[in-house]
Amino acid sequence: AVTAAILIFGVASGIEKLSKVMMPAFFILFLIIAVRVAFLPGAMEGYLYLLRPDWSYLLNPETWVMAMGQAFFSLSINGAGMLIYGSYCDPIVTDKTLVLVISQSGETVDTLAALLAGFAILPAVFAFGIDPTSGPQLMFVTLPQISQQMPGGRIFALRLFVSVFFAGITSLMNMLEACGEALTSTFPLSRTVSTLLVGAAAFLPGLFLESLAGMGGWMDLITIYVSPFGALVAVCIYFVLGMKDIRAELALGRARAPGRLFGITARFYVFLTVAVWILGIAYGGIG
Repeated sequence: AVTAAILIFGVASGIEKLSKVMMPAFFILFLIIAVRVAFLPGAMEGYLYLLRPDWSYLLNPETWVMAMGQAFFSLSINGAGMLIYGSYCDPIVTDKTLVLVISQSGETVDTLAALLAGFAILPAVFAFGIDPTSGPQLMFVTLPQISQQMPGGRIFALRLFVSVFFAGITSLMNMLEACGEALTSTFPLSRTVSTLLVGAAAFLPGLFLESLAGMGGWMDLITIYVSPFGALVAVCIYFVLGMKDIRAELALGRARAPGRLFGITARFYVFLTVAVWILGIAYGGIG
């Protein structure tokens, strides 16, 4: 309901304004948490687990499979949000927009957010002897238990879940905006009606996802079978539109267009997306 209300206000008045508040708040709150857990006895094991490399894993093909899945889903390659937001750019503005630079900055911020979350969570996990590979339960079951044992644990939990709430809202804005805009562009519907329809469609299944078991089955269906297939359809644009036209678009705001190497790697990415889809089914989920 909160996300739908934000989207009804539009891109500039809703999405942009809220993101400017929520995303910096996410980083600040997690930074405070990371500083707090650094003083827990035994926290050093968490840092070692996160930062100490075991080079032998580079020879394990499964390492590369899981890393590929992590990058794929963390950067939301499986969603249409970037396409939708890109389509809102005014042609005059687009000519001054460095598309590749913006893309690279998004990758950098995404990686920093993941590292910050790791520094905030893993030291606390090791300080209290919790299994660091416990998956979704680590966030929603284990960490609340840890907070109960920490001095000032309620403040810790409040900051943690406010941060998670902000991250959830901004992610949901991205997903609902893509669906709502598709309805508005295809049918004679206003932005408000489209947003309410999409919000209701997302809200109703959510009523039945209170348990982790129920959520896991539903998310497996979407993330293993549906989302990678949608991403595969999207990235096929490299073959459908052709690299000449794509290079011309990416050259806007740059001194020159991307070189031939970009065309090779872009087309290769289509095959990586196929691999994510197939390997995700084979492994029961990757990333």
